[in-house]
Amino acid sequence: MEKPYPEANRDRPPASHRAPAGREKAAPAQAGLADADAAGGVIEGSGPAASNDAAPSPQRSGSSPVITVEEVPASAPRENVSKPLLASEALMEDLAPMRPAQDAARIWCAAVGVGFLVLGGLSVAGLRPGGAAAGPPAFVLGIVSLFTALTSVSYRQRAVAMVVLGVIGTLIGLKGAGSAPVDGVGWGAARAAAAMALPAALVFRSRYRAYSGARWLLVAAFLIALPSFGQAVARLALYDPHLAQLGALVVVLAVLSSLTGFMGAETTGAGAFLAVAVVLAFTTDLIIGGLAQIHTFSTRSVVSVFSAALAFAATSAITSLGLFQILAWRLAADARRIDLHSRPKDKDTPDRDQRPPSGGEWLT
Repeated sequence: MEKPYPEANRDRPPASHRAPAGREKAAPAQAGLADADAAGGVIEGSGPAASNDAAPSPQRSGSSPVITVEEVPASAPRENVSKPLLASEALMEDLAPMRPAQDAARIWCAAVGVGFLVLGGLSVAGLRPGGAAAGPPAFVLGIVSLFTALTSVSYRQRAVAMVVLGVIGTLIGLKGAGSAPVDGVGWGAARAAAAMALPAALVFRSRYRAYSGARWLLVAAFLIALPSFGQAVARLALYDPHLAQLGALVVVLAVLSSLTGFMGAETTGAGAFLAVAVVLAFTTDLIIGGLAQIHTFSTRSVVSVFSAALAFAATSAITSLGLFQILAWRLAADARRIDLHSRPKDKDTPDRDQRPPSGGEWLT
């Protein structure tokens, strides 16, 4: 006969006499859990408040030591952490810079300012055409150039100032017949326009070689330089051989070398070097032509020719650099709209999708 529930428990031994072995097996497991909880509490509570609230637990024999982990708080200052420069950003800055030659403009303005001051001193000394009356305009241009180099102005403002200074200096030279003693005012203006426009387009082509509009600007610069180039070719072909033809030959070679600007986007076309070469070529033509017209050499005549050439080179260089920076300020945003990941397709190699399958592909 089955006994009721209380009576069934009456025959069982008391809890104090039950399986001590089972109790000993459960004790280490409970001790391990307690140690894990204590370790978790220490790890989670890194602050002083958590360490005070947590009750100290006695260490049991055989338990692993508690390891505390120090975490850097999220509010710690990160002053030395800087944004990494991506490869695409570096490539874009190389292909289409936003403010190219910003520091070089200051150097050029300072150098041209010193050059104008020297020319003004030569005019006061009577070594330049125009005498002492040509000194004050040169001094004013030199002071303004130095002021532009030393003051902190925007990129566009300095570029416009450089163009204005160069144009004013060119007009003053043409009016005094100091920068065009060889061919007159008309051909002197054509020479100055070519020495300003062509170097600016060459430098822009070299710095924005992936921009298709740079080649159209180079075409426009060649059209501006065409009268001066044609006049140099005519002097080589029609005139009798004389010393002045050497300068014309230098001009023709410099302009023809500028055709490398129409090469592909993989190369700069040596635009920066050719820009300097074009200015030096027109300056050399001016010096050789001036020396060829001197009948009696004297200190005043030689200094007059070289000072006129120096003024021409200075005004042409500062104007072309200003034109280049104006073009960069205006067209840099359009030049950055290029695909950096596109690759030119090889016309001789067909696309992968259009290739005929090999002998073993039809099995798959």
